[in-house]
Amino acid sequence: MNNYEEIIKRLREPFNYKEIEWKIQVTTQDKARGMAVPYMDARAVQKRLDEAVGPFNWKNVYSLWHDNSQICGISIFFAERNEWVTKFDGAENSDIEPIKGGLSDSFKRAASAWGIGRYMYELDGIWVDVEAKGKSSAIKQDQYVTLENKYNVAISKINASTPSAPNNVNPEQPPDESATEFKVQSVKPSGKSSQLLELVNGNGEVITAFIKAGDESIVSGSLLSGVQIERKNSNRGDYNLINAYQLVA
Repeated sequence: MNNYEEIIKRLREPFNYKEIEWKIQVTTQDKARGMAVPYMDARAVQKRLDEAVGPFNWKNVYSLWHDNSQICGISIFFAERNEWVTKFDGAENSDIEPIKGGLSDSFKRAASAWGIGRYMYELDGIWVDVEAKGKSSAIKQDQYVTLENKYNVAISKINASTPSAPNNVNPEQPPDESATEFKVQSVKPSGKSSQLLELVNGNGEVITAFIKAGDESIVSGSLLSGVQIERKNSNRGDYNLINAYQLVA
């Protein structure tokens, strides 16, 4: 994977739950329930660009469009061609703080053109209890636990379709074939037929590996011996697959 593939991958990674906001898109007729959808915060987009390409390697520019809309272009420096590459998108001025809202919305749409937060368009809305707030509806405070849980489940499925190793592991480094005993550090669902395990060997090294779903006795803290791990690859990258194991505890 070259540097630019790594940048694109980093730009497209889903946001942590704490980095996103929620809004009600539609409500039931009695205004008791509403469909919540996630959206990006402009500061989270700025942070993602800083982390992915560096604060000196991206910039943005705005222009007014038809007196009531804003066009934003986000440029990222492409060192290999020694040029700036820019992607544009726009948005109408908003009802509240019109110009500020238009600038923010156009910036986030331009970010989506680079892949930032684009996955949100594929997420299903989540129905929650709402309450009246002026002329609109607000999410009840006790519903945010539901939103966080369902969002994290959706993101785990997205992450599982793009296998990667934890930050302290080199994804290009194959697992230690001599280490056949591992402690399960975490278990995450991965679609309908597999699970993603985070494993720690006796040397404290951490790897991630997929395993077929079905053994409900494998939980955080379980000890696995005789583990046989095969390095696999797909069009989304390399990943580890557990072919055999024995549950010790």
